[in-house]
Amino acid sequence: MPKTPVRRQHIAQQLYAQAPTVAVTAAGLYEQYASEAGVWPPRPRQEYNVGQSIQHLCRPLADSVLMDSQSLLEGHLEHERHLPPGPSVERDAELRAQLGALKQVLSQRLPINDYILTASYLNSAITHLTVPVSARAVSPKPLVNPHWELAAKYLNLLLAGNRTDALTLIRQEAKRGTDVRDLYVNVFQETQRKVGNLWHEGAISVAQEHYCTAATELAMALVHPYLMNNRPTQRRLLATTLSGDLHSMPVRIVSDFLEGDGWDAYFLGASTPINSIWPAMIAQRADLLVVGASMGHHVVGIRELIQEKEKYPECARMKVMVGGAPFNEDPELWKAVGADAYAADARQAVEVARELFVKAHSSSKSRPNS
Repeated sequence: MPKTPVRRQHIAQQLYAQAPTVAVTAAGLYEQYASEAGVWPPRPRQEYNVGQSIQHLCRPLADSVLMDSQSLLEGHLEHERHLPPGPSVERDAELRAQLGALKQVLSQRLPINDYILTASYLNSAITHLTVPVSARAVSPKPLVNPHWELAAKYLNLLLAGNRTDALTLIRQEAKRGTDVRDLYVNVFQETQRKVGNLWHEGAISVAQEHYCTAATELAMALVHPYLMNNRPTQRRLLATTLSGDLHSMPVRIVSDFLEGDGWDAYFLGASTPINSIWPAMIAQRADLLVVGASMGHHVVGIRELIQEKEKYPECARMKVMVGGAPFNEDPELWKAVGADAYAADARQAVEVARELFVKAHSSSKSRPNS
């Protein structure tokens, strides 16, 4: 069975290239599958393009094959399951029917060995959709948020459109001596998670989601001075997400936490083109690149970015740390993209960065003089 990186890249390229035509053919088969399964799109058919939906499955499938990570396809399916009108048995049956149609078409389009490998990801995805969302929601009991009352009050003020009072609330808390890192994790991060859930559920509009996010970015800037460290490490980092990834808040939290640990941070914000990142690292004389990914389809871009590093000899000793939901779902994915390190959250990122550069420093000292 073909499992080498070169073969995986070849299969992925076929899937990327053939996605539009494969989707058209699979859409025709879909009605047959859906009819046999007794399911039809839970949304009005005039508002739902089956071909487009199947085409959107091709990209995460190709990414999963390329990166040897089933979680990239399953992550996409979880996102699809939670789109309005929300998870349901009918929605899962619909997605399984689409995957079945896609599998049937690929069996005729791909060489046999390529198809066998690709089908293994589709089969796992179909099995994944047989477990209801409610069953998958079972997880270890979350830690109690010691600032849950503050977070709830802050969120309610934002949802009411009262940014001024929300910022005043945060400012007072910081002046009271609350650790700003706790505000980042227990208030800002928790609020954004709940805002995202409310948007997915259709309880708030896109405008409200944007308002809450912008207000929280302002609140973070407001308390940022409290994070400043008087004992600089003499190391510099650059932090960003790649083109198309607009969710920069998690990577900004990591950047701010590292800055609080004495790093000099150069935060680029969201959606930075790949071809501009390594030149920026050189210009800033950075030691560490922090890159976040909010969705599975951003992971391949991170792999391409790290491969681009070879074109810049000046970057040879620079390190790359990655993080975000796709990497949290697959603990080995950071190795597949070629990163030097991975952190599950901002607090861990501080510890990982310390260890990474202690090792780098020890390694450089152990080298014989040339």
